[in-house]
Amino acid sequence: MVEEEMFGISLGKFEGEICNKCGESFLDEEAMKKIENKAKEMGIWGLAKHIKVGKTGNSLSVRIPSKIAKFLKIEAGRDVVLYPEGDDKIIVEVT
Repeated sequence: MVEEEMFGISLGKFEGEICNKCGESFLDEEAMKKIENKAKEMGIWGLAKHIKVGKTGNSLSVRIPSKIAKFLKIEAGRDVVLYPEGDDKIIVEVT
């Protein structure tokens, strides 16, 4: 059984195979359809978005798409904590 998750949220365990060398999991079409349906039920299907970094005064800005803001229950004026993780990832924690 392979534990599948999307955006850190568990979608459940599905029958599949795991490569002994790299650890990558392989699932059949039926399992993939179940995963997609579960993600859609949970409202996380299609949350990933490519956006451009803007400039506001001397700072850079990143806009949070409305679908992501709604999912995370973020509204204007809400506090978040922003910090780097490594040299290519930014974490935004909703407080």
